[in-house]
Amino acid sequence: MAGSVTGYDYSPALRNSRMVWDEQSLDRWLADPKTAVPGQRMYYAVPDSRDRADLIEYLRRNN
Repeated sequence: MAGSVTGYDYSPALRNSRMVWDEQSLDRWLADPKTAVPGQRMYYAVPDSRDRADLIEYLRRNN
């Protein structure tokens, strides 16, 4: 579940989002975090779909 790792100061918006990370939700998040979870505090986006796919594949393989 997004925003649930102990010891990190997540925004209330992310903590309460009930978002579960999977490839689709991570892609939406990376493409536009402000739209994926309004009120969250991450302001970095990955606009290129190939770059997002590469990041998601890296995480899939190394998690």
